[in-house]
Amino acid sequence: MVHDLMLAITGTRGDAGALTAAISLATQMGAHLTLVQTIHLPVTMTEPWGMMGGSIVGELHDELRAKGEREAAKLRQRLEREGISFEVRSIETHLQDPSRPVALHARYADIAMVASPLQDNGDGVVAQDYFVSLLFESGRPVLVLPAQQTMLPLPQHVVLAWQPTREATRALHDAMPLLRTAGTIDVVMVDPIPGESRHGEDPGVDIAAHLARHGFKVNVVALPANGQTTAAVLLRRAAESGAQLVVAGGYGHSRLREWMLGGTTRELLNASRIPMLFAH
Repeated sequence: MVHDLMLAITGTRGDAGALTAAISLATQMGAHLTLVQTIHLPVTMTEPWGMMGGSIVGELHDELRAKGEREAAKLRQRLEREGISFEVRSIETHLQDPSRPVALHARYADIAMVASPLQDNGDGVVAQDYFVSLLFESGRPVLVLPAQQTMLPLPQHVVLAWQPTREATRALHDAMPLLRTAGTIDVVMVDPIPGESRHGEDPGVDIAAHLARHGFKVNVVALPANGQTTAAVLLRRAAESGAQLVVAGGYGHSRLREWMLGGTTRELLNASRIPMLFAH
C-alpha cells in the first residue's frame, strides 16, 4: 500500500498540472501528500569593486525567504480545500543545484513525483534535473506526471517496458501498489534476444508467469524496432493499447550528471504524454 506521496515543486510551468494529478492520486489512495519546494539562496557574489556587502546579501535572502513563504502559503490554501492529509516543506539551499536536497526528503515517501519536462523553453532542463536527482539519489521510485493529464485515475491497463535487468525488476516491484487496480499488463520487449543470460529461451514468459501469480492478466508483446528507437516503439504500444501508466527501469551510463540518463530513459521522459514510473 502507498501511504506517503511526495511531489517536488520545480518552479516550472509543469507544476500546476502535476499538483492537480498528485492531489488526485493522493485522494484515490488515501495517502499523505508532501510538497517540497526549494528556496535557493545565492552565495556571496563578487562585484568588480569587491565582495557584495553582507547587508545586501542578507536583504536578498530575506526577500527570497518571504517569497518562498508566500508560495508555500498558496500551496497550503490549495491543499486545505482538498480534504487530504498534507504538508508543505520549504527547504533552503545554497547549492548551485537546488534539486539535490529534494532527493533527501523523497527518502521518507513511498513514491516521489515530479512534473514532466516541457521542452519548449528552459523549464525542460530544470524539470529533468529534478528527475535525475530523484532517480539517482533518493532510492525511491519516481512517478513523472505529464502536464497534459491533470486527472490521474488509477491505471486499468499498464505497459511494462521489460528488460531482464536489475533496474527493470526494481521498477516493476516498486510499481506494484499502483498496479492493484490494473486489469491487464503488457510485458513489452523490443527485439528481445533469447538466451540464458538474456531474456530466457522464451522471452517474457518468466516475468509473465510471476505477474500471473500476483493475479494479473498478462500479455507478452515482443515488437521489432524496424529502425525506430526503443522508446518510440514503447510509446506507440502504450498509445495504441490505451495504457494509463508505463513502468520502466531508469538507466545511467556515466557518473557525469549531464550524461546520467540512458538514451531510452531520456526519450521516454521527454516524449511521454501519460504517467511513467521509473526506478533505478
